[in-house]
Amino acid sequence: MSLAGRSRAMCGFTLIEALLALLLASILFAGIAMYTGSWAGQWHRITLLSANQDVAAIVLDRMVEEIEAAQPTLIFDAGTVAGTFEGNAQSLSFVRPALGFERRAGLDRVTYGYGSVDGEAAIMRMRRDYGSDLGSNGEDLPLMRGDVRLSLSYRGVDGAFVDEWTDQRRLPTLVRIEISGSSPRPWQQVAYARPRAEMPASCATQELIQECLRLMGGSG
Repeated sequence: MSLAGRSRAMCGFTLIEALLALLLASILFAGIAMYTGSWAGQWHRITLLSANQDVAAIVLDRMVEEIEAAQPTLIFDAGTVAGTFEGNAQSLSFVRPALGFERRAGLDRVTYGYGSVDGEAAIMRMRRDYGSDLGSNGEDLPLMRGDVRLSLSYRGVDGAFVDEWTDQRRLPTLVRIEISGSSPRPWQQVAYARPRAEMPASCATQELIQECLRLMGGSG
């Protein structure tokens, strides 16, 4: 081959070389895209899981604070007693001091359970004024939406946990609260609330102390 021919051969790529270079570049970019997509998806799942657990922790803190402030208001009627704390495996309702002044002073009935917001299931906090106008003046607040579950259990004086609280004379000694979900992978957060009051303030009066002790110490 002459010097001129060798010079022309060294001036560029052949078609086959260009196709090979394009193929190698495609493989390289495809690998980068797969790695980036996998990493981004994993990062999104980690972020979502962390966000769910952070929100659940905030909700649990609020529930614990309110349950521990529950008031064991008892209503006496012909030798029987009715309480204001009701709970099952998915919801609970209790009376606590209202947070506010003037019209907001007094007692609130607070309920934690399930509800719906814009057609989407949600864990809700529902508040209503407690008093002569039961059921009025309140609000419903969604706490967590989507694929989340609220599970509750209650410990009695015997130390055993039950899924439903039916003792009308007293509050449970401990409430176990669990919030869990299955997306992006199974997770759960658990907290315990210990009600601070065991007997209503009215039982401190001379007229009711003996009756309170008899009813709250009895069975049924």
